[in-house]
Amino acid sequence: MSNNKAAVYRHKSLILFITIVILTSCSPLKKSFKKLDQNPVFANSFSGFVLLDPETNQVLLDHYGSKYFTPASNTKLFTFYVANRILGDSVPAFSYEMQGDSIWLWGTGDPSFLHPDLPTSGVFDFLKDKQVFLVRDRHLEPEFGPGWAWDDYSGSYQRPKSAFPIYANALQISWDSAAKNILIVPDLFSDSVYLDKPETGRAPAQNHFYVDQAWERDDTIRVPFFHSEYLVATLWSDTLGSPVTWIDSMDLEDERVFYSTPTDSVFKQMLQVSDNFLAEQLVLLCSWKLLGELNSKKTLQLLSDSLLNDLPQKPIWLDGSGLSRYNLFTPQSIAALLTKIYFEVGEERIFDLFPAGGKSGTIKEYYSADPPYIYAKTGTLRNNHSLSGYLITKRGKLLIFSFMHNNYPTGSHPIKLEMEKLLWQIHLKY
Repeated sequence: MSNNKAAVYRHKSLILFITIVILTSCSPLKKSFKKLDQNPVFANSFSGFVLLDPETNQVLLDHYGSKYFTPASNTKLFTFYVANRILGDSVPAFSYEMQGDSIWLWGTGDPSFLHPDLPTSGVFDFLKDKQVFLVRDRHLEPEFGPGWAWDDYSGSYQRPKSAFPIYANALQISWDSAAKNILIVPDLFSDSVYLDKPETGRAPAQNHFYVDQAWERDDTIRVPFFHSEYLVATLWSDTLGSPVTWIDSMDLEDERVFYSTPTDSVFKQMLQVSDNFLAEQLVLLCSWKLLGELNSKKTLQLLSDSLLNDLPQKPIWLDGSGLSRYNLFTPQSIAALLTKIYFEVGEERIFDLFPAGGKSGTIKEYYSADPPYIYAKTGTLRNNHSLSGYLITKRGKLLIFSFMHNNYPTGSHPIKLEMEKLLWQIHLKY
């Protein structure tokens, strides 16, 4: 046998050996995922799983991958993808026209103005000492999304959407240990906070706020305020120190755009802590950019038919955050979306923006390893939990997965622990 033929033979034998080893080591895993319905932890729920290699586009595991699930906050992966494609590197704060010391603003939905978790923007300095008029003619958006729970209005996770957000559209209550007093932001509501109630929340359709008398003062409380045009104008006026007035419309001569904060600062906060408010406002920002108006329904339909028309199954997409139980996505479509994100965004930026197992965001207490092997977005509603993202194997291979569970009757903790066990086996074996 010639040296060349011997080398080719050894090469083929090595490939065959590696293939046999991989298939042999993975076969128990394939059996595990084929029997998800028989797993006692998942036995009373509906589970779907897809695992694929983005470099070869090979599907490694698929269990009910084409079935539709309620995605909860896995919806934010779709919001991130389209916002990253549409908005560029800076958030448009508002469009405006200025004459002398008067300025007319058209809202874009920018959530960053005085947001406690985002970088300070230049909006305050730009508007200070000006006569501000807020123009309402392009705002076509209800404050709550379709399929949102009506009785969650006072939950910090369900804040009203708006054209001109301020203070993240929520009252914040915290304890100043140095001064030994309670801080209320904005202080406009200082006389409307009651600290001796059996639970924390807000009165229906009123800005009267209640704080549980057993409040742990290490915690910061955030409660959405009841939204109205009068309140928005009052808060803006109080903040800027000059009158702010609503008007219906205005004829344009020289409309410009003012930009506020880097989009990555918004993306990271949305993905890491699963911020629903930021997700909804990002959809409004996309709507403003694409349509010149704020209309989530029309925008999501447009995006489903354009940027997302190549997914394996058509998404049923009703809001930006996943609060709506009307949303329906499949594990295959989520995995395909994550593949698009992988090639368009890149590993380095993904690992910076996404929650990292055992280290950050909503998976800080799960999937621990050093270095992290999971970078993924959670999605949780009552009786529904999903995790979709990127898994790094022990050999250093990056894989994409979507693991979805609906309709379990227990809490999510046992579901998460079992998911962790299975994903760790993939990390070790693939």
